[in-house]
Amino acid sequence: MPLDMTMEIPMRKFGLITLTALLAGFAPMAFAMTATQTVEKEITRTAPDGSVTTERVEAKLVTPGEKVVYTLNIQNTRNEAASDLKLAMPIPADVKYIEGTADRPGAIVRFSADGGQTFTDRESLQVTETSGQARPATADDITHIQWQIAGPIAAGSGDSVEFKARLR
Repeated sequence: MPLDMTMEIPMRKFGLITLTALLAGFAPMAFAMTATQTVEKEITRTAPDGSVTTERVEAKLVTPGEKVVYTLNIQNTRNEAASDLKLAMPIPADVKYIEGTADRPGAIVRFSADGGQTFTDRESLQVTETSGQARPATADDITHIQWQIAGPIAAGSGDSVEFKARLR
């Protein structure tokens, strides 16, 4: 059964992201999928020997220019496998999407520049200027990211999708 989820969860100092399950005509209890979102910042450190490590920490305080990682964790709490999932996350207005960070093996990733009304592959994404001229969308124009996961996600199992952005 297909499942379409869109996210809207408070993002501390980063704006608002929303979670709404749109269930393609089925009752919400029929799907019993849960979703949680984490927001972390990515910190890169260089040791005295020159080695570089990157770690993620809770994004309690983020300053402009820092890298933020938005992760959506889904859990199949049904008694059967779930397939054909569509997960969409809006990009908070106060961050800029980092190109290529939403890519995920085994998923079809699409992007929106119109508030999540339509989605297309990154190369085809365009915006229309006030003059009526269409131009290729930049990372600043992206408002939502959608992942289509064929699955299946076994009963009791989970999966996740993520993207990275920089605080403006």
